[in-house]
Amino acid sequence: MKRGAAFCCTVFLSLLIGSAALAGDLIEHRAIAITSDYEFTAENGVCSGSGELNDPYIIENWVIDAGYDDYGIRIHGTKRAFVIRNIQISGAAKAAVYLSYVQNGRIVDCLFEGNWSGVTLSFARRNRVGGCTFSDNTDGIRAYFSSANQFLANTFDGNDTAIWLDASNENEIIGNYIGTSHMGLYLNLGSEGNYIVENAFVDNLHHAHTDDPNLWDDGSRGNYWSGFETIDVEADGIWDNPYRITSDGDQDNFPMVSHPLVPAPPPASCDI
Repeated sequence: MKRGAAFCCTVFLSLLIGSAALAGDLIEHRAIAITSDYEFTAENGVCSGSGELNDPYIIENWVIDAGYDDYGIRIHGTKRAFVIRNIQISGAAKAAVYLSYVQNGRIVDCLFEGNWSGVTLSFARRNRVGGCTFSDNTDGIRAYFSSANQFLANTFDGNDTAIWLDASNENEIIGNYIGTSHMGLYLNLGSEGNYIVENAFVDNLHHAHTDDPNLWDDGSRGNYWSGFETIDVEADGIWDNPYRITSDGDQDNFPMVSHPLVPAPPPASCDI
């Protein structure tokens, strides 16, 4: 960002700090809409970066109460790299963060609570959502016609559907905690070739559903599925029988006995 823009951003932040209520180290901000590469501005919450891959635009440290507006942050039709970081968004009628026709975006360390969707991707490629918490949304992440994205090490708790992909292929879903949802992972409308490994599916009514083939293990390790137990003769931490996703043969061939994100059960006791 040029020096003049950085100065404007500093002034803008100073005004906000003086007038907005604080939520911890976060500052209240109105909903953000960016529909071209020229709208990554201080007024739209951008306070650093040039939009290059090694120097992305940074949108961070805001708390946004969407107040039932459609979106908390909407970014459409851009080509520049950006990071949405340390943001809290609630109350969005459609999506807390909506990315459409974009690439090279990252959403990290954010909290999305009480929205229709936490993050929605539409015709979006090569984006990453990592280290975020999705709580009490209708959908945690919803993707339409969006491929080659990464969903890494997020926490999903109490959503209707944690992750729902429609016609979205070759995404990576790795190391997430997916818990207490009606549906953990729903792959629909030809979503195939997605790589789903080392996730913890915990206390969901339905852990996962797919209509098409996807990859549920890496050849030696798959995912943890609460409520699933068979035998582990070799005591290598992998159940000896596969976990079936569908009756058509889609399955996790190496389901995990335990998971770092899931507390171990207490030892058996004979105390009365």
